Amino acid sequence: MPIDLSIACGDRDLNRALLTGDVEPDGVDATTTPVYPSNRHRRFFANLEFDVCEVSLASYLSSRDHREDYPFTAIPVFPAKRFRHSFFYRHADADVDGPADLAGRKVGVSSWQTTANVWMRGIAGEYYGLDLDSVTWYRRKGDDVPVSIPDRFDIRPVPGEHGGDAVAEREDLKRALFEGKLAAAMDPAGSLFWDVAESDAAEFVFDDPLAAEREYFEETGIHPPMHAVAIRDEVLEEHPWVATEIFDAFCEARDACLERNTSPSAKASMTWAHLHLLEQQRILGDDAWAYGLTERNRRGLEKFVEYAHDQGLVRRPYDVDELFVDGVA
Repeated sequence: MPIDLSIACGDRDLNRALLTGDVEPDGVDATTTPVYPSNRHRRFFANLEFDVCEVSLASYLSSRDHREDYPFTAIPVFPAKRFRHSFFYRHADADVDGPADLAGRKVGVSSWQTTANVWMRGIAGEYYGLDLDSVTWYRRKGDDVPVSIPDRFDIRPVPGEHGGDAVAEREDLKRALFEGKLAAAMDPAGSLFWDVAESDAAEFVFDDPLAAEREYFEETGIHPPMHAVAIRDEVLEEHPWVATEIFDAFCEARDACLERNTSPSAKASMTWAHLHLLEQQRILGDDAWAYGLTERNRRGLEKFVEYAHDQGLVRRPYDVDELFVDGVA
């Protein structure tokens, strides 16, 4: 008899077949729900509201320091991967030609623990010479998993009228950037993208962010993972086979997406989508969306653990294998 499981994941094309029910894990009667990331992560970390949940990689990593408080374990499924140079903005009059120029300046972030921000801070420090300790960081919300951030980082709340963890805080971050109260801001969700593109008040930190992202990949071979998929330990203890079935189902949904995208008319609202997909394949290769602990995924995960440890999100640099359910892919 199938077991009942609730699955929460992002409403993106890689997960679509799971959300529609076209793909179902064997032995599981799944209730699959698309939930916006910030709500999904918080509801899972705070209340274990779902049996299976796509989660922030940074918050998941921080939770490993307190396993008893966060009884769940991830499988190596990475439904969200994204370069972050193109989500890094500067005020137009900030006299910033690159990340290194932000030393001693004020920079906004979503939260300290936001995966995209961890990646971009690490990359800005390692590849562009930004002294992270010299920046005054302004964050608009707290972390999903409480951590003790080293005193060497100066972290303050974004000034504004909303406060708390309301979605409206994004307006505070936007206003602070556009009014020049912040020299720059890192935006994980892309909520500032069109505002910046259509405004004279702010612009990309990188003059050609696409070229910067390509150069980063060519140099490192890293396609940065943003999310993993976690399963409640109680479920894993009672039904250890579930980990493999959930992994296989996410793989099947991904494969259905990639197969669908081979049609030049798959994304009718994007005129050049087929050409962009062809270019992506040429640059990133056939295994860009591979799940499991492949060589490429290990490289990205190891680098992320390095950044997270340096930025105070974890007490020690975890080995990649100890982060995931043993024996799954």
